[in-house]
Amino acid sequence: MENINTLKPIFYITDNNKKYIKDIEKKLELLIINDTDKKRRLQTKSKVRSIYSSLAIEANSLSLKSVENIVDKNPVLGSRKEIQEVKNANELYEHIKEYDWKSEKDLLKAHTLMMKYFEDDNSYYRTHGEGIKRGKKIIYSAPESILVPSLMKNLFEFMADNEKKIHPLILSALFHYYFVYIHPFSDGNGRIARFWVSLILTNWNSKFEFIPIEEEIYLRRQEYYDSISQCHINGNANVFIDFLLTCINSSLEKTTQKTTQTIKLSKNQRKIIELIKENAKITRNELADTLNITPDGVKYNLKKLVDNDIIERIGPNNGGYWQVK
Repeated sequence: MENINTLKPIFYITDNNKKYIKDIEKKLELLIINDTDKKRRLQTKSKVRSIYSSLAIEANSLSLKSVENIVDKNPVLGSRKEIQEVKNANELYEHIKEYDWKSEKDLLKAHTLMMKYFEDDNSYYRTHGEGIKRGKKIIYSAPESILVPSLMKNLFEFMADNEKKIHPLILSALFHYYFVYIHPFSDGNGRIARFWVSLILTNWNSKFEFIPIEEEIYLRRQEYYDSISQCHINGNANVFIDFLLTCINSSLEKTTQKTTQTIKLSKNQRKIIELIKENAKITRNELADTLNITPDGVKYNLKKLVDNDIIERIGPNNGGYWQVK
């Protein structure tokens, strides 16, 4: 970012990044939820946790239960401002599928809703300087306000140009870091940045509706702040990419464990799913050898997976293949 009038994201993909991407993709494959009611419950639970966590990062003191009650339209005791913050965030997350992550216009629309009733300049970029203080010391000064419109234009052009060139997991991290680097709004920058990460990832894979990434960020919030600060110092986004991939992987791990427990998948059954994905024509004897269990054990586990509507057999026993549904 040598020329302050333009934004050119600087980053590189490490072997560790690639490992995390592969792990995340594998976990997404294993996240299987066929029941419609269960999907709806998990979506709501994830949304509540995302809202609670993202607002808690910004010092909203309402409890998780209070946020759940507000989302369910039940009365809650608390400050009017904090309750309204939850209502605004709920309305935004509820309609996440209606936003285009490549649209600057949609970002301004999202900011209008997230900050409804709080700021006079909602949906407008700031017209004043912004910085971050630690005590009395300014530890970060955002770009001058006159540069914000062109920098935001650059950021969205970069996102659109690299949609098919950069993995969405990396792209979401790049957007978040460079968005908070620009710090385009008077208030609500962090909330919008985290929402946009969820938007990008949900657009890539709808299973992210069940994964409250904001919760993991909240649990690691000091590391969150430190990673952003370190990127400012380094002049590239790599530390934040590492941080966000770790959060996504951890959040997905927790969600997958809960889901597989719910549908009662054993370790062998999860391994069978992985093996079938790698080789749809794998035989029962090959499964038995790989898993080090008896052919009868393989037959039992395959039946469980078929009965749970997770896999199906296409064609005859000899010459057919398995398919993960």
